[in-house]
Amino acid sequence: MNKIYTTIAAAIITLGVNAQDLPKPSPSAMVEQTVGLTDIAVTYSRPGVNDRTIWGELVPYNEVWRAGANKATLFSISADIKIEGNTLAKGDYSLFILPKEDGLWTLIWNKETELWGSGDYKEENDALRIDAPAEAIDCGSERLEYRFIDVDMSTTQFAMDWAGKRIQVMISADPTAQVKANIAQAIEEAKDDELWRVYRSAASYAEDNSMTKEGLEWIAKSVELKNDNWYSYWVYANLLGQNNEFKKAIEMGKKSIKIGKEGENFSYEERIQADIDAWSKK
Repeated sequence: MNKIYTTIAAAIITLGVNAQDLPKPSPSAMVEQTVGLTDIAVTYSRPGVNDRTIWGELVPYNEVWRAGANKATLFSISADIKIEGNTLAKGDYSLFILPKEDGLWTLIWNKETELWGSGDYKEENDALRIDAPAEAIDCGSERLEYRFIDVDMSTTQFAMDWAGKRIQVMISADPTAQVKANIAQAIEEAKDDELWRVYRSAASYAEDNSMTKEGLEWIAKSVELKNDNWYSYWVYANLLGQNNEFKKAIEMGKKSIKIGKEGENFSYEERIQADIDAWSKK
């Protein structure tokens, strides 16, 4: 009887240990980045080097690799993007890498997202393949790391660093279509006394993002609704300058200074005058 109890107790202890949430040799990680209006997330496990030869041994050359450990690396995007100029549609993908001893490596975005490793990988489910050089780096991460580098309003470099190698590709996520939709919605929903400000905010964004034509339309509507704001005329002037309408830009710049000086705590005269002087030379 005691032997039976001992066996049952040992089984219970074993089950308890197996059910524990224990640290993983390759811990889970996620890196997220918003580019323009697009959210990008990479969910993966981070194997370590642990004094092993990675490339060509642990990760063989010329074989598709899960780009991490455990379950295949998950790459998620909230809208369509371009990778090195090639479109990848909104959605979730498994990310694989095909390393090579010589020549370009291949990054693979595959539509099957429930793969454990690369054993059941099928090329027919690939959504996109991109070839890119694997560069030698002096300080490779002990653990696999995915990063977003040089992020701006519409682009970023997506990079993998591990074991003395870096492979990276350019991602672009042009927000123009969504921006226009958002602005149209904001205009539609704006209260009458705030509509001028919505138009000006849209025009200011356009000034900074090469949308000169739309910006001129929006700022014209803004000053039509409210014609006594110095900043609105400065935005107007800059957009006209971008459009090579320098005579009218100077006119709007002078109007901005005039309105500003009629108020209190106006400190932008020198900056606006510098713009006017620059336009006068063109």
